Amino acid sequence: MGLRQSFRFQFQSKDELLSVLRSFSHSAIVTENIDFFVFSQLAGKPEFTFDCELVPEGLKCDRSGSYFEFLGIFIEVITGEFGQVEIEDL
Repeated sequence: MGLRQSFRFQFQSKDELLSVLRSFSHSAIVTENIDFFVFSQLAGKPEFTFDCELVPEGLKCDRSGSYFEFLGIFIEVITGEFGQVEIEDL
C-alpha cells in the first residue's frame, strides 16, 4: 500500500481499543473485520485508505492517498485516550 508504521501504546483491554477505533465513524467510513480495521474517506472528501491491525503492543497501520487529515485526528484521539504513543516506520 503506502506508508506502514507501528503505533505502540498501553491499553487496558482489547474491547477498550475496539471501542476507540469504532468511534472514528464521524471522520471516516469504518470497516471492521475481527482484529483489522479499514478507514476510508467520507463522501465528498479526498480519497484515502488507512488500515489498522490490532497487535499486543497497539496497532500496525498502512495508509495511502490523502490521509493527512485523518492521521491528525487519529493521533489526537489515540493520544487523548491512551497517553503516550510511539510511532515507528516499518
